[in-house]
Amino acid sequence: MGGTKTPDLAAIRTLAPDLVFMNAEENRLSDIEALARDFAVDVSHPRLVADVPPLLRRFGRLTGREEEAEVISSKVEEGIARIERGRPAQPSFRCLYLVWKNPWMIAGHRTYVADLFRLAGGVHSFEEKESSDADYPVTDEETILMSDPEVLLLPDEPYRFSERDAAFWRGRLPARCRVVLVPGDDWCWHGVRALRGLEAAASLAAAVRAVA
Repeated sequence: MGGTKTPDLAAIRTLAPDLVFMNAEENRLSDIEALARDFAVDVSHPRLVADVPPLLRRFGRLTGREEEAEVISSKVEEGIARIERGRPAQPSFRCLYLVWKNPWMIAGHRTYVADLFRLAGGVHSFEEKESSDADYPVTDEETILMSDPEVLLLPDEPYRFSERDAAFWRGRLPARCRVVLVPGDDWCWHGVRALRGLEAAASLAAAVRAVA
């Protein structure tokens, strides 16, 4: 049915769906409004991991799959509680997550990604300095270096960062900064993927604290 930014509206209309799931971060408002004129549209935009269980329960109600949704929602809630129990009282590492290159773009401090940092005991390295509330602000190399991250995450989507990119940043950041290539869907995708995101965040925090 096309891409997230280029959905084939005519093809979607031909299918006459009972329900269309859309995401405010991924899909354009114009496309959401166009489909909402003809179909029931559910628009999601979780900014916190804690938003995921009620979101999944809503999906369950909308699709008649309440039991399955409750099972997964409960697992996410258990995962959140588990990671919170192991979290230090004060943030223990400064973290930054890049999403694009040329220009450099980061996951901002109000995103789902940043909340994963916080749950694991980290803090967004731009949080004190970032005046923009943009979800994915454009920045530059100097500003990234000045933010002094202790962990720099380079995902494989939407931009596919490579070992060459990791080497670029390792050569510029202090040796104590951990530069890690990560699966983007573990860190950015909400819903059922929150289970993997919580595991990834907990593993990263444990690795950072082990060498602190």
